[in-house]
Amino acid sequence: MMRFDDLTLATTMHNNQEMCAAMLRSFEAHIGSVAEIILIDDGSTPPCEAPSSAAPLRLIRTERSLGFCKASDLALREVGSKYAILIDADILFEPGDFVGGYSEFRNSNWAWVNFRQTNFQGRPQNSYENPLMPPWIFAAGNQVFSWWSKLHQEVTAPPGQRIAEVDAAHSSCTLVNMEAFRKIGGFDPWYWQCQSDVDISLRFRRAGYRVGVDLGYQVKHDGAGGKGGGEARVLDLYRSRVHLYENAYPASRLYLRPLLLIRHLIELIWFSVIGISKKDIRQKTRRELLKGVLHGYN
Repeated sequence: MMRFDDLTLATTMHNNQEMCAAMLRSFEAHIGSVAEIILIDDGSTPPCEAPSSAAPLRLIRTERSLGFCKASDLALREVGSKYAILIDADILFEPGDFVGGYSEFRNSNWAWVNFRQTNFQGRPQNSYENPLMPPWIFAAGNQVFSWWSKLHQEVTAPPGQRIAEVDAAHSSCTLVNMEAFRKIGGFDPWYWQCQSDVDISLRFRRAGYRVGVDLGYQVKHDGAGGKGGGEARVLDLYRSRVHLYENAYPASRLYLRPLLLIRHLIELIWFSVIGISKKDIRQKTRRELLKGVLHGYN
C-alpha cells in the first residue's frame, strides 16, 4: 500500500457512517494510506463510531450539527501535514493515476484542486465552475443558464500537464495546500453548506494562489451536481449564491434582487395560471425565495 506521509485525509459525516466507511475503504484500496485521518462526526444521532482504517484516525464529535462549511473548516484546522484532501462522505475512489495529479499539485502554486467526477450511475458531472456564472445569468433562471452553459466548452490543461485552472472548484474531493488555507483564514463561517467552496476558491485566487481540476483522475460522487437535499438544499444554495454575488461582485447589489423579485413574481403568477396547487413544492419554494428577496437571506 502506498503511503503519503505529507497528506492528511479530512472528512465529515452526519448520520451516514456506512457511506463514510465505504469512502475510506475505497481510498485505501485504490490510493493508499495517509499520515492521519481527521473525521468530524457532525452532530450524528446517535453518535457515529470510528471506522477501521490503516492510517491513524482521530474522531472529533460535535454535539449539534455545524453544517458542512464549519465542520469542514474544523477538520482542516486539525491537519498537521503540509497538504490535505477534503472528501465528502459520499465519494468513492476508483483505480487510476492519483499519484501523477498529486505530484503536479505539490510542484506548483496550487491551493485547491478537485478531480473529474461521475455520479454513481457513471454520468459525468462537473466538479468546477469555469467561467463562474455571472449574477445576471443567475437572476434570469435555469433556461437562460442552460443556454449560457452551452457557449462554454470543457476546460483543458496546458500541454504536458493534467491540472486545468478554473474559476472555482467544488469541495467534494479536493486537495488543499494547508499554508494557503491558513493564510486566507479558512472557510467563511457565514455559509452553511452551499457555495462555501466557490467563496474559498475566489479568495484563494485573490491571494495569488491557483485553483484547478485534475483531469487525469476520476472519482464517483453520489451527490454530484448538488441534486440531493430537497427543499432545504435549494434554499441554502439560493441564499448563499445571492450572498456570494453581493460580496464578490458589489455592483450586483444594484440589480440582482430587483431582477429576482420580478422573476419570482412572474413564476408565481404562471403557476397560478396553469393551476399548480399552493401546496406544490414549486409554489412553496418560490414563496420562500420571494420572502428572501424582500427581507434578506441572513
